[in-house]
Amino acid sequence: MTTQRQPNNMSDNCTYAVLVSRLLLFLLFQALIAVVLQSWESSEKYWLLTATLTNIVSIALLFFLFRRDGQNFLGIFTINRSLFKKDILIFLGIILISGPVVFGPGYFLSLLIWDDPDIPTVMMFRPIESWMVYVLMVAFPVTIALAELATYFVYVMPRLRNRLKSKWLAVLLPVLFLSVQHCTLPFIPDFSFILYRALVFLPFAFLVGISISFRPSLFPYFAVFHGIMDFGTAMMFLMELR
Repeated sequence: MTTQRQPNNMSDNCTYAVLVSRLLLFLLFQALIAVVLQSWESSEKYWLLTATLTNIVSIALLFFLFRRDGQNFLGIFTINRSLFKKDILIFLGIILISGPVVFGPGYFLSLLIWDDPDIPTVMMFRPIESWMVYVLMVAFPVTIALAELATYFVYVMPRLRNRLKSKWLAVLLPVLFLSVQHCTLPFIPDFSFILYRALVFLPFAFLVGISISFRPSLFPYFAVFHGIMDFGTAMMFLMELR
């Protein structure tokens, strides 16, 4: 009995480790940058670098885990041609209604917490070296498109569904961790900022998680859309150079 349960326990532990991995990796890489700079406050502005390094580790981990399970990691980004017409229509419909879900929470949370919608932007988007901005403008959106949603909704969510009695809990946990991970990206030791970052993406995380749960073939479209969104985020640092 023991020998039969051990692999399942190891697999469960691996799934939960991957679930929390990005939140911890954000914090780890920021701590390493703080050590190099000898300043935690200075490390906060390099969160785009922190995210990119975390994405690279996540991609390497996913390559290993999918290969261990006899699957091709890059294959998860393949568009299902037989479902393409229906998928693209459903996806475009979701995107058309997602504007308030993407942009609304940040505005209303910042008003609720600080009574000023500009404070989170001021705290997060501080000038960094110009050469790094140009590198990260490419590296950040490309790596996050490959790493983030794949971690939570292609690797973790199906494995939780196989292990947990509640189907909705298997969706809820990845959604929550996708949202909460942002409280360490960057980690600024200010309760209001931590609360803001933990909640600001929660509605969008629910939208993506539920959509992929009901229709897994939508994943490649969301991955590309996520990369495009974060290219816009990287552009905010470019504006700081001017």
